[in-house]
Amino acid sequence: MTTTVLPKATSSIVNVNMTSPTGKKMPLEGSYAVWNNRGGSGKTNLTYHLAIKYAYRNPDKTVLVVDMCPQADLSHAFLGDDEDGHDYVSQIGSLKKDPMILDGQQRIPRTISGYLDIYTSVGLPNNVDPRTFLFNVSKFNNQLPRNVYLLCGDQSLELLSKAMDLKRSSNTITPYANPWRTITQSLRAFVHKIGERRGIKLMTFIDTNSSFSICTEIALTAADRLILPVSEDHLHRNGFEYLFSLLYGFSQPSSIYYYYRHYSFYYRADENGVKLPKIHLILCKVSSNNPEMKIGIGGNTPAATEIEKCWRFVYDIYTKHRDAFEMHTIPSSPIPSSNERSTSMTPRLSSISMTPTFHHQQRYSASTPVTPATISHFHNHITHTNHSNEQYQAQTFEDFMQQYVMLIGNESNVVSRIAIKSHSPLLAVKHPHPSHEYQSCAQTFDKTLNDIVERI
Repeated sequence: MTTTVLPKATSSIVNVNMTSPTGKKMPLEGSYAVWNNRGGSGKTNLTYHLAIKYAYRNPDKTVLVVDMCPQADLSHAFLGDDEDGHDYVSQIGSLKKDPMILDGQQRIPRTISGYLDIYTSVGLPNNVDPRTFLFNVSKFNNQLPRNVYLLCGDQSLELLSKAMDLKRSSNTITPYANPWRTITQSLRAFVHKIGERRGIKLMTFIDTNSSFSICTEIALTAADRLILPVSEDHLHRNGFEYLFSLLYGFSQPSSIYYYYRHYSFYYRADENGVKLPKIHLILCKVSSNNPEMKIGIGGNTPAATEIEKCWRFVYDIYTKHRDAFEMHTIPSSPIPSSNERSTSMTPRLSSISMTPTFHHQQRYSASTPVTPATISHFHNHITHTNHSNEQYQAQTFEDFMQQYVMLIGNESNVVSRIAIKSHSPLLAVKHPHPSHEYQSCAQTFDKTLNDIVERI
């Protein structure tokens, strides 16, 4: 298993004209942002374990993990505490640990805030390798794979975001000709520079904040693909509608506020040629069996009919805006007919399923395909996929659910959260636990991760 040696930062700041990644194919195996505009959906949890599982299964690849959430929980899960029991992440962010020294005296934290601050102010010095910002997480926890590198989070990111928003809207306080585009793509430029090194096969996972701030916008535009974690306990059409509106502008504001639409992110992204990630997979946590955990409308989980209506709404969005969804490749075996699929659906009680379950087993009819003329011009900036014979576009509701939705078990929460808090990946799998139920949950969670990795 190979590792990358990170060179030390050198002196003298000289502005570098980093080539804009706009319009270029990312030199990556893949780049995924994990995002949902609802808090508590499991973004950090999923990013942590998914990156580790992918790294173990692909030791020949370099896995970059970026913590773009101001809470920096992902970084703490990877790095833990220092020798004195202090939070290592806060020590790095406050320059008490591992600072970068530039020009022989300027100290910069080796965090996402440190990188964004210097990049959005004067540009990244041309004698500073961006890899110097990264931490090999196996040096902090020998249970972690050696091919995982972390761009550490920083609790100052929320404060920095206000300054970046000001810089992005001004042509006088940054060295860039188009500050909005350059600052919005600042993290994408970082990933691009890491991935262009010869011999590196780079896979990137980005943890995001639920609030749709500039930090979230920077995180999302750094990725080519999007993973959306959702829960049946909170599944509602309005949630999806708001999510799609924020990122893609599929539903426009009311006429009262329509004049202000040019302030919206999707409008500015289209205006500045900034490409947005495509939806690759929706991970839906099945409904909890514990009544106390159900916080739906009226204190109950949405009924099966409401859940079905919600998925039909998402499918309707897909038929109207197919360019917002990643085209999936055709499997090696022929795709079964709709009738064959309808007789082989996994029962709804299954905790893990690569194939989504249906509440009614009848065959659904496909919506009428939408022609390019019906697609709004606001969405033309979404990354285009090469339409080849190896890729397949879902034609029916069943096809869509099979390709884009994966149900995962709710019982894996306990195992994964304990693993994160103890800084031990897949804790119960690696270390025996007296509880048979706990072991069973751990094995189920491990299978879930393997299933997800198979689909990215």
